[in-house]
Amino acid sequence: MEKINQKEILALTLQRMYWIETEMEQLVTWEARIELEGEHKEALEILSNDSDKHALILEKWLNVANIELPRSAPRGIPQKGFDFYRTNIFEMFSEIRKYEILARDTYHSITKAEPNVLEETFPDEEQREEFIKDMKHLVAEEEKHKRICDDKIGGFARVL
Repeated sequence: MEKINQKEILALTLQRMYWIETEMEQLVTWEARIELEGEHKEALEILSNDSDKHALILEKWLNVANIELPRSAPRGIPQKGFDFYRTNIFEMFSEIRKYEILARDTYHSITKAEPNVLEETFPDEEQREEFIKDMKHLVAEEEKHKRICDDKIGGFARVL
């Protein structure tokens, strides 16, 4: 991913991640919960609850930076529904895993944003430090989620 070098790009990236956490990750985990009928409930609850927590962290920083919360899918995010009817557990967790990796990599990219962009977005140095700390926390959380999915997928590989 290219280094974030404009305030507007950082703002859009934060809005996209907020949307992914509030809409897409929630949709995919809830759809899996419906189809799995209680199986793997603990893993799916962790993913869903943590996604809510991540959205609250993002909401906080969007508000601090005076960036509008998205009310619809931000530019570049497709409207997507998830239908896991007649889908096996491996395929479900493989789909969830994709979003966990995307989130992890995007949060990592945010931590590497150009210093002047971070300064422009968060003029207070303590806020910048707290923001980066929160983004690094989200990177670690998403890596944990990826491992949860990896455990559920096991040695499964999709045969094309």
